[in-house]
Amino acid sequence: MVAVAAASEVSFSASSVGAVARVVMIVTVVRRRVMTSDNARILVIGAGVNGSVCAAWLFDHHVDVTVLARGKRLAEIQSNGIVIENAFSQKRTVARVRAIGELAPGDTYDYILVVVRRDQVAELLPTLAANSSPNVVFMNNNLAGPGEIVAALGTQRPMLGFVFAGGKRDGEIIRAIGPFRRSLTPTPFGEIDGKVTPRLKRLVNLLNRACLRAKVSTEVVDYLATHACLVAALAGSLAMKYGADVKAVGRSGDDVKLAAAALRETFPVLKALGHKIVPASLKVLAITPVFVLAFLLRLFANSRIGEVGAAWHAQQGSDEMLALADDLRAAVIISGVPAPAIRKVLDMK
Repeated sequence: MVAVAAASEVSFSASSVGAVARVVMIVTVVRRRVMTSDNARILVIGAGVNGSVCAAWLFDHHVDVTVLARGKRLAEIQSNGIVIENAFSQKRTVARVRAIGELAPGDTYDYILVVVRRDQVAELLPTLAANSSPNVVFMNNNLAGPGEIVAALGTQRPMLGFVFAGGKRDGEIIRAIGPFRRSLTPTPFGEIDGKVTPRLKRLVNLLNRACLRAKVSTEVVDYLATHACLVAALAGSLAMKYGADVKAVGRSGDDVKLAAAALRETFPVLKALGHKIVPASLKVLAITPVFVLAFLLRLFANSRIGEVGAAWHAQQGSDEMLALADDLRAAVIISGVPAPAIRKVLDMK
């Protein structure tokens, strides 16, 4: 009898554990769906690395998301979904995101995320201007400022932000690093005028619920200018002279020192244009000796992060690198800052 009772108790305990486990699983699934039950409709324009990553993560977290792509890329997504491979682990995931080939004036979304290269923004502005969606978020390198965007869309609809990943596209496969779930530096999103609005808070909440680490920024224009200026200071040597081979830049000796000097010169240029340095922690670069910066650039150039995060992007985005270089050249002229190192980097052949 004791044995039977013990067996029954074990059986009961096992079944109880199984029942509890099932309840926990159901609660977890329900909680995930409740957390992403905003019901916002989002369109991601652009199916390169960052557009694909953004759309896939939103989709995986039950957000109503559509991606706009064209030509062969559209056919790939419609047939096989968005295929993303981690650049380090080689683990692949597939997200069956809905894909469309055009945006009609009457197609209304709560947010349109414009995730294309700097040199591709202008051609999209007429289509976006004709569309009635209220919130258009530009997630691009932007040194020149939002003037062109505001001229096309007015002051009420545009918002600004940045991207979550880096990498390249190999055929239908996106090889990427990021997003990082525990990033110490969340990606900033903000209004052009720096105000904190309900639509901005809603957007940031949506992104965070999809594990896309985002934060509200009151200085997003300055952040984008700072980032683009630093990238553009390297665009000359990367895109023009070394064919986006960052390891070759690291081995170059005098040229990597020149690039380091150019990085330092970006700070007085930004200041003369009325921009803050955002994030403020980057100000340390302005007082770091050139030989130390050159050493750090060599380390970065020879790292896997440098290859995936810089070289891959520059290889597939050479037109953007050239556009950013032109933006920096214009900024230097407007600022009145001599910036001899920047001028030499941008004039490399």
